[in-house]
Amino acid sequence: MRLCVVVPTRNRPRELAALLTNLSAQAHRPAKIVVVDGSDDCLAAEIADIVAAAGPSCRYLRHWPPSAAAQRNAGIDAVIGEADLVALIDDDVTLDPEALDVVCRKAAVLDPAIIGFGLNPLDVDAQIGHGSWKTSWLTKRLGLYSDEAAAVSPSGWHTRILHVAEETEARWLTSCAVVWRAEAISDLRFDEYFEAYSYLEDLDFSLQACRRGRFVILPDATYLHVPAKGGRKSRFWFGRIEVRNRHYIVCKHGLSRWRFWLGTAIRAAMTGAETVSGKREEFDRLVGNVAEIAAVVRRLGGAPSR
Repeated sequence: MRLCVVVPTRNRPRELAALLTNLSAQAHRPAKIVVVDGSDDCLAAEIADIVAAAGPSCRYLRHWPPSAAAQRNAGIDAVIGEADLVALIDDDVTLDPEALDVVCRKAAVLDPAIIGFGLNPLDVDAQIGHGSWKTSWLTKRLGLYSDEAAAVSPSGWHTRILHVAEETEARWLTSCAVVWRAEAISDLRFDEYFEAYSYLEDLDFSLQACRRGRFVILPDATYLHVPAKGGRKSRFWFGRIEVRNRHYIVCKHGLSRWRFWLGTAIRAAMTGAETVSGKREEFDRLVGNVAEIAAVVRRLGGAPSR
């Protein structure tokens, strides 16, 4: 199968160089790699040189302004007509040398109705289960959360993708390390709403794609994600965006608004408890939550409704 890779990047020449080396060492080498660069002008030339040095199968695309969602869309546009499989890989990911080969072999034999192939995370967080409140009888009964990995609850809250030991069905797939059947997403792109605030864009993309087929996480296609330190925004920003973007998803996909608001209140209360317990950096996240809740209520013209 012809597999093409899309890599969005910004101001990370070191991480990008390591990823391109990693991709060149894959047992199944990508037919094409498109690096979509949203770097500042002072680093764009260096990024372009790194891509050029990676060989003729690697193409550089400049994209401004930077946006993970918009950069992925540009990369998909560049490869969709010549790929059987489209991989989205973040620049701070390291794939197992057999990972892409595993995906290609599985894609060839699994039911064509399976259109999304999640890679299997090896990072520490992927080994840790969900918190006790999230898996309690009450939260599951209310539809606020789930005790299954890679699930989406009626509240719009999703569970993390955990390390799996066997092929596991998923309701959503992270854009950090995923492969899609090109035919299934030929006319599907990341919602422009997320181009300014690229958080939960992969959840929204998955909820669109799941109407076209099923997803699995492949146990033997492993990867390690070590988030780069650069480019992270403030906790206040995150507090606002986690409310704003999830509310948008709940409304767009017809999920339960009252469950969303209840889950949001519980999440804010948990953040407040973490602040009191000593995680002072979470105070800014809580302030962001409160600010965005107030902004959404003002936009709605009153109290949250069903």
